[in-house]
Amino acid sequence: MLSIDHWPFWSGLATIIILWFWRWRHARWGRFVTTIEHESLHAIVGMLTLIPVRELKVREDGSGHVLFEPPGHWLLYLAPYFIPLLLVIEIALVRLLHLPARPEGAVLGGLVALSFLGHLRQIHPGQTDFRHAGLVFSAAFLPAAILICYGTAFSLVQGGGPEKWLDLFSTWGTSTWEDLIWVFNQVSS
Repeated sequence: MLSIDHWPFWSGLATIIILWFWRWRHARWGRFVTTIEHESLHAIVGMLTLIPVRELKVREDGSGHVLFEPPGHWLLYLAPYFIPLLLVIEIALVRLLHLPARPEGAVLGGLVALSFLGHLRQIHPGQTDFRHAGLVFSAAFLPAAILICYGTAFSLVQGGGPEKWLDLFSTWGTSTWEDLIWVFNQVSS
């Protein structure tokens, strides 16, 4: 990950982090973009899990909300804190358009940074989403979910496609199944 081939990624990542802390985190449009990503993820997860979305509002000052038919569920509330929507869209477009590697790496690095900084900006004790999903569950779940999502992003940067990510979960699934069989045998004997 630190080879010369990845310098566009690290350049894009560093550029966005510097710009964020220098000016963008206080800029209205910076809060607006990260809030659009956040609220859109609430709406997308709601629709994918068949919960009707009634309203999606994002204001110029960076505040917003999504109204949906209750009851909600933990994924609906927590998805915007670990799924980098801008990054997912960019990865899909780059794979479809077959863009050159260097510009793609820089854009990917910039979007990883922007998504991650947006997630950090939105994670604070006053978030109502955490109360709805459960504070203890949110605190236990989010670190692992963030590591998996951003680990997947780094895997894609390294040239591993979605099949590498699926290999990880098939290996994990096989190990989990074997562990369950062992536990069942221990309990039943």
